[in-house]
Amino acid sequence: MDQNNAPQRVKEQNVRAVAVQVVLISLTAAVLKLPVIMLLLSIDFLIRAFINSRYSLLSYISRNFLAAVLPFRNKVILMKPKKFAAIIGMIISTSAGIVGLSGNNTVMTGVILVLLLFSFLEAFLKFCAGCWMFGILMRIHLIKEDT
Repeated sequence: MDQNNAPQRVKEQNVRAVAVQVVLISLTAAVLKLPVIMLLLSIDFLIRAFINSRYSLLSYISRNFLAAVLPFRNKVILMKPKKFAAIIGMIISTSAGIVGLSGNNTVMTGVILVLLLFSFLEAFLKFCAGCWMFGILMRIHLIKEDT
């Protein structure tokens, strides 16, 4: 396999450092009842999922500051499942922001709690719920296995 066809990879420590930031940002949005924070977070998820993580502010902070100080392994992992997880994060954070802007802070907080749970699992327990779903979708052939 030549390098052009090789699967893209990402450092696990950077991904987990982003997840720590998502936990803190989501918690702040829930406590302060600020849906705009969730919409800004959704933009970062969008950048990581569809453009390039090098343009993501959270990825930049992770790569250049947090990864060096957080005790995460410097292991290289596949990027496709992480991009899928970022799409889920984008959907959840956008939903929370829109619901919050409509004035329903209770539902917004509930939606944020889902994102908090997923991010917490990634950051502190090294379990990526989006990656797990990605694997299931591959097994039932909704995502091509060569992905």
